[in-house]
Amino acid sequence: MKISVEKLTLLVKTHQYEIFLGLCALFLAYVIALVIKKFRSNLPPGPMGLPIIGYLPFLTKELHLDFMKLGQKYGDVFSVRLGSQDIVILHGGDAIKEGFNKPELLGRPPNCALEKFSPQSAFFSSHFHLWKEQRRFVVQSMKDLGLGKTKIEEAVMDEINHFMDVLRSYKGQPIDVKEPLSPSMSNNICALVFGKRFEYDDPERQFLDKNIDEIFEYFSQISLDVVFPWLYYVPFVSKLIKSDKSRIAFQNYKRFFQKELTEHLKTFDPSHARDFIDRYLIEIEIQRAKNPNTTFNHNMLMNNAIDLFDAGSETVRTSIHWFIYVMAAFPDVQKKVQKEIMEVIGSEKTPEYMDMRNMPYTHAVMLEIMRWKTIVALNLVHYALEDATVGGYTIPKGTTVIANFWAVHHDPRYWDEPEEFKPERFLSKDGKSVVKQSYFMPFSLGRRVCPGESMAYLEMFLYFTSILREFDIVFPDGTKPTFDAKYIVTYRLDPYLVRFIPKN
Repeated sequence: MKISVEKLTLLVKTHQYEIFLGLCALFLAYVIALVIKKFRSNLPPGPMGLPIIGYLPFLTKELHLDFMKLGQKYGDVFSVRLGSQDIVILHGGDAIKEGFNKPELLGRPPNCALEKFSPQSAFFSSHFHLWKEQRRFVVQSMKDLGLGKTKIEEAVMDEINHFMDVLRSYKGQPIDVKEPLSPSMSNNICALVFGKRFEYDDPERQFLDKNIDEIFEYFSQISLDVVFPWLYYVPFVSKLIKSDKSRIAFQNYKRFFQKELTEHLKTFDPSHARDFIDRYLIEIEIQRAKNPNTTFNHNMLMNNAIDLFDAGSETVRTSIHWFIYVMAAFPDVQKKVQKEIMEVIGSEKTPEYMDMRNMPYTHAVMLEIMRWKTIVALNLVHYALEDATVGGYTIPKGTTVIANFWAVHHDPRYWDEPEEFKPERFLSKDGKSVVKQSYFMPFSLGRRVCPGESMAYLEMFLYFTSILREFDIVFPDGTKPTFDAKYIVTYRLDPYLVRFIPKN
């Protein structure tokens, strides 16, 4: 039986029409089902998205700005469907305060991107009770090792002196300051965790910094393999979205820490704790005597050390990187900071963290840079351990929750002219004291607040004042500030050159 070309063409067109109608019906059913689900469950409002993939195709690499626009449309609490899961975004400052003070929202999602690298991480995995137990010990250990005391401050100042030697060696010529800043920052954590520092040209140090940088360069909290967890096991997909680069870098990173742990075990003396590793080894013995199945073990020690490096190296380095750039961009502000430094610290005395209380303008400048160029624009994802209510909406158990700190720090409801750089907004009317605003959230808030906040402030203040006391920071001739940056895990500046001109 033969079919004419005309009939075949008609048949194909008919099937195309039927397929089109079928797709339209599928999309309509999807929209209706989504509307009914949100209405019945009291989920926060939000955009519809597409079947299967949800709103994913409409998001860019600038997630904080995408979510900010959606928040302006849908309100302070809204939801976005990504793949097969609803993600709730906390857009307003009051919504974040309410949500992050609820114990029901203190979890981490089971398919969290960081958990894929480090399943036993106390800070980034979904094991909530593990986090509580380990966090308590980590915070106490940091205090015992000198955080908030002169011991850790002396170690940081020693590292700053090495960093300043590098800046002096350039004799005012342009420099990519990130190159010496990266090893300097991680050396501060090395002193805390390993009890030692590494020279900047040490191959082990270069290996460590290279892999830290790659982990953050290719890492994303909302990538295809997070939204569709099964894709994690498809090799070509990992290569396509470059998540394999972060995974390989993390394994290299882990081998470095394993080597340090092995070295510590050879020289370990329980009567003399040199650093965090020694403190943890002592705690392992104490906990094993109480409970043979304790979570304190060598593997957990290594994961805790890695977490301290992840949190302590990248965020502070990026912050200081911004401090330097902003001072070059605003020379008048730089001169005011330098004037206050000379009045309070002078040219001979070593800067001390306690000096900050007498330096309100310098302190205000630091806070304003942290607000204006929010380093952690979106928090590390939270997870609803039980049903919770925020802003009158229901967040069901098992829902991923993200807070948009960038949106809060740029919200005209809380800040006058939020897009402008105005350090004075953090000063009292007489300019003699710092006034922190309740919607200032650079280190998150609630029980999941960054445990290294005090250490970060100490480092930022000491680096900032040490640099500005000795140098004028300027761009090379012909360079104009653009503030070009990209959001990865932190909001990073594009590479830039700057000159450190020695002061008389």
